Amino acid sequence: MNNENEVIGWGDSFQAEESSFKLLPAGEYNFTVTGFERKIYDGNSNKIQNGTPYAEVTLKVSGAEGESEVSDRIFMLKKWQWKLTQFFAGIGQSPIIGQPFQPNWSNVVGSQGRVKLIVNKYTKRDGSEGESNQVDEYLPGGQTQTVYTQQPTYNQAPQQPNFNQPPMQNQPQQGFTQPQQGFNQPQQPQAGGFQPGAF
Repeated sequence: MNNENEVIGWGDSFQAEESSFKLLPAGEYNFTVTGFERKIYDGNSNKIQNGTPYAEVTLKVSGAEGESEVSDRIFMLKKWQWKLTQFFAGIGQSPIIGQPFQPNWSNVVGSQGRVKLIVNKYTKRDGSEGESNQVDEYLPGGQTQTVYTQQPTYNQAPQQPNFNQPPMQNQPQQGFTQPQQGFNQPQQPQAGGFQPGAF
């Protein structure tokens, strides 16, 4: 099992990997949601109150330049309902404008769509300049990857009982049983000395 938080010891070897961060030019890209976490905001913002729940989604974005990972925060605030609507429309869950919508959070990971990215310039803690990709807009028309635990069945005729099957053996009989033989034929005694019709 691959645990990304597993500690590497000073004397251990490690798997050489390329950085998953690659700055992509601003533009429209295909994406797949590879991660989703429910979090609580605890930061320094005049716009968002501490304690506000938000969804942090990780997108694998693919373009001609290659692939990169982009994270986005979607805050669970009424003033952000437009972004929730945009995100779920972008992954194919199709909310209807002006109608209540119940998102299916369990189908977020694996969903695919298109996103418009911008290049965000910022100042790092050490004072140097940095750049990162940031989601500007989720574009409509994506698709949700639905995983069924049981295959749905449609337009199948109901199963008919098979009357030609032999009766099951070694099953206790309960209640009245119809004799298997025709009328006016002698009947064979059953185990235990019981004969139908004999009083």
